[in-house]
Amino acid sequence: MAGNWVKVYDKASVLRVETVINNPREFKILRVVTDADGQRSRRWCPMRKGVSDLWRSFQVGMGSNRRYLDALAAAPLKGEGIAALDALCRPRTRNGRRVARFSPLNPTDLALFRAVIAGEHAIVGFRNHDITRRLYSRPPADRDEAHRRCERVSRLIVKLRGHGLIAKVPRARLYRVTPHGQRVIAAAIALHDHHYPLNYLAAA
Repeated sequence: MAGNWVKVYDKASVLRVETVINNPREFKILRVVTDADGQRSRRWCPMRKGVSDLWRSFQVGMGSNRRYLDALAAAPLKGEGIAALDALCRPRTRNGRRVARFSPLNPTDLALFRAVIAGEHAIVGFRNHDITRRLYSRPPADRDEAHRRCERVSRLIVKLRGHGLIAKVPRARLYRVTPHGQRVIAAAIALHDHHYPLNYLAAA
C-alpha cells in the first residue's frame, strides 16, 4: 500500500508478521513546529526516515501487525461470527439515524466486504478512492461518473460505520475495520465461500 506492505511467513516454525515501511510520509508524527512568527506549536506532520522518528515507526509497525493478526484470528467462522451475522441482516439505528441492513449472500455486499477487508488496508487504513478502485474494474467514462461513484462509496462507508464494521481514523480521511467488523466480514465471506452451496444463487 503506497510502497509499504505487511508480510507473513514461517521462520523456524514460528509464524512471523512484519510491516515494512518504505514510504514513511504516508503516516503522521506529532512534532513541534515553529511558524513564520516564531510561535511554536505541536502538529501532526508526515513521518520521516531517520532515528528521531524511529519511535513513531515502531508504533505504526506494531499497530499494523496487531490489526493483521486480529484479522487472521477472526477468519474462522465461529459462534460469535454467526451471531454477529444475524445482527448484520437487520436494520439498526445509530445516533438517531436509521441504517439499512446488509445481505451476506448479496454479490454487491460481498464485493464491498472483500474491498474493505483487503490485507493492505491493515497498514494505514483505506480511503474512499481505495474502495472505489476495488469495486469498479473500469475507469469512469467522465467526471460526472467519477463523482457518482465517489458519492456511492461515501454512502456505503456511512452504512459500514452505522453497523460498527469500520471506524474513522482521528484527524485523517482514513477508515479502519474494527475488531467487530473483522469478525462479521470474515464470517460473511466464509459463509459464502465455504459453508454455502455454490449453486444456491443460480437455483434461486
